[in-house]
Amino acid sequence: MKKILTNFPALLLFLFAQFLVVNTAYSQGVQGTDDDGFVIQITSPASIAQTIVHGFDPGVCQWIGQTAGDPPMPWGADITGELCGEVVWADDSLGCTAFTNASALAGKIALIRRGTCGFSVKVSWAKKSGAIAAIIVNHYANAQDGPCTTFANATQYLGGLTGLDSASTATIPAVFIERMTGEEIDGALAAGQTVNICFSFPRLTGPTSASMYATPVNQVGTMQAITVLYNNRSGATQTDVNLKADFIDPSGTHTGSVTYNMPVCEPGVDSFIVFPPYLAPAAKGKHTVLFTNDKYNEPIDSVYSYFEHTDYTFATDNLEVDPGGVGPSDADFAGANFYIQSGGLVLMGSDAPAKATYATFGLSNAAALFDPSNPSASIVGVALYKADVDGDGAGDLSSSFTDDLGAGLLSYEEYVITGNELDGDLIHVPLNDINLGTPGVDLEVDQAYYISLIYDGTAVGLGIAPRFSNSRDVGYAAFTGYPTTPLYFGSLFTGGWQGAMVIQRLQLDGFVPGVKTVEPKTLDASKINITPNPANEFVNLELKLDAVNASVAASVIDGKGQMVVGSKVEKNFQNGMMTLNVKSLPAGTYYLWIRTAEGSTMKPIVVAH
Repeated sequence: MKKILTNFPALLLFLFAQFLVVNTAYSQGVQGTDDDGFVIQITSPASIAQTIVHGFDPGVCQWIGQTAGDPPMPWGADITGELCGEVVWADDSLGCTAFTNASALAGKIALIRRGTCGFSVKVSWAKKSGAIAAIIVNHYANAQDGPCTTFANATQYLGGLTGLDSASTATIPAVFIERMTGEEIDGALAAGQTVNICFSFPRLTGPTSASMYATPVNQVGTMQAITVLYNNRSGATQTDVNLKADFIDPSGTHTGSVTYNMPVCEPGVDSFIVFPPYLAPAAKGKHTVLFTNDKYNEPIDSVYSYFEHTDYTFATDNLEVDPGGVGPSDADFAGANFYIQSGGLVLMGSDAPAKATYATFGLSNAAALFDPSNPSASIVGVALYKADVDGDGAGDLSSSFTDDLGAGLLSYEEYVITGNELDGDLIHVPLNDINLGTPGVDLEVDQAYYISLIYDGTAVGLGIAPRFSNSRDVGYAAFTGYPTTPLYFGSLFTGGWQGAMVIQRLQLDGFVPGVKTVEPKTLDASKINITPNPANEFVNLELKLDAVNASVAASVIDGKGQMVVGSKVEKNFQNGMMTLNVKSLPAGTYYLWIRTAEGSTMKPIVVAH
């Protein structure tokens, strides 16, 4: 049973919807390793100590799958209380036959690789060797796969460990973890260290404190939804439960607290707590929020969330780049018509307007996306939208960026992939006002925006899905009506990549790209002449380029970023005229999208019949 407790009814419905998506919990089953909110804690060595939350959260490469979960295949022993032990590899690591190191596994937790035989076979042999539990480690499915499995990249996803032929004899708890976590454990074991792991049941989970991870110091606003999940695991009704969130600034100074009192909490009830709003001091650096309660005071019952105040950067990622990137499988990309668009929320403060000057992102598979025979087709679009287009105080994104936010498009730029971008490099794209044609975009106080990445693979025709650079998981307190990391991929998803936070940052005036960055090339205005403008039937684009370009393309798009006149492409082109027919277009303002090896740009044109 789950309750949501808040003093702020305006937040209730949206928070409840978000909670159901990311924090679904199941009641304890009578048989099988079922989800009762347990976590895995690597308690030693300190170098890999961590808490792995139950559930599918590949953005942090920390995901526990359990045996049984749902009928009709319950098997394995239930995890009903804390279970701790030393971790030891099964002798051949696959665990498909009797272990030759059975004596070393007695009373220990068996570490086993996925593959070759059924899961219950592995766990059954672990049981026969005297192991108290088993941990099965994921493996790579494809050469391009990284150590972190995601739902979208077609590595192995497991919704529950199927029992198969040895289910009846696999009677110890068994869990399934990500390859990255397994590599950390294996590295410690190979170094001769002792690895200890506990299956534990925390009473506080899912802490959040901010709608974005990073906010510029001059845009800091009041946190509207500071939240945590409280779990009554006592077996008895609890009264007068006091919960607290303490704020600690980058210097380690306690700056304030918010509290919540829960008069009654029934046994077995999970309560979603929304604290009063809080305005943290605008201090540059990483801030910590410590969540505690007065019923349980073990170390596991203190949980944390984090946010940062920066000089110029808005970010939904945690400002660190994970290797490998995140994106769909090629098959899923084809199923979504080779189009993908993601977005990151930007919430302006109340004190001062600002100017957005750069968008920042990264690609981990740029070389695979680059087509040397048609470089101008390898484009990543970068769009900046106003989130509340109609000005009613609520977000308008409900079906797609172009349909819902097209009228609020403020900037649209393209980055032409060179194929030389490295995994981990950050790309900084200068933003220009799409209506005024001037550098930078003015942002208003108390407004919400989306910085968005767009990849349309139809033009390049390679059928390869992009993998955008990402950070690990960031917990968000959702801001009413504005999903933090929306994703359009055949349809709109509000939760992004299941915890893998795409790097899509918005930089304010004053930001200077770092040394190890990739700068996009903007086509110099002196090389472009557009006539006539306004146009009636045809638009002539005259280009004077520095050298022969293998491919040059020009298209007409509307204010929503949708192509309305197909691309005119010229091969081995340097100087000359390209003509596009606009006779069939309704009168209005459009944009001429020009892509060359010397840079790309977008210029406004007017069609007047």
